[in-house]
Amino acid sequence: MELHNSPNGYLYNLQATSSGEARRLWRKSIKEKWNNQCAYCGSNEELTIDHIIPQSKGGIDFLSNVICCCRKCNADKAHSDWKVWFKSKEFFTTEKLSAIIDWMKPDSNNLLYKYTPRKNKVY
Repeated sequence: MELHNSPNGYLYNLQATSSGEARRLWRKSIKEKWNNQCAYCGSNEELTIDHIIPQSKGGIDFLSNVICCCRKCNADKAHSDWKVWFKSKEFFTTEKLSAIIDWMKPDSNNLLYKYTPRKNKVY
């Protein structure tokens, strides 16, 4: 499933039957965009979603701030500045750095789409 940044994004949410399902599909799409490999080390084991700029440092749930990441890299990076952390690793390459920077650029594919859970109103 493709991620959308327009009224099509609304249609994306309609495909899900619950907020949990929408979140699962959102996360799955991000992993697929990264070929089911960690954006940092290239591993395909225990994949998670990582906030490039940590939420604790103001990072948000926009698509341009989350990437596919293995659990090991996610835990090791923690709240560190991602560039400093990444450049210190033996698996660092300028190609991977460029791919992450390109992913973060505000463009038509990554800027507006954000996962927000649906909140049911109880009266």
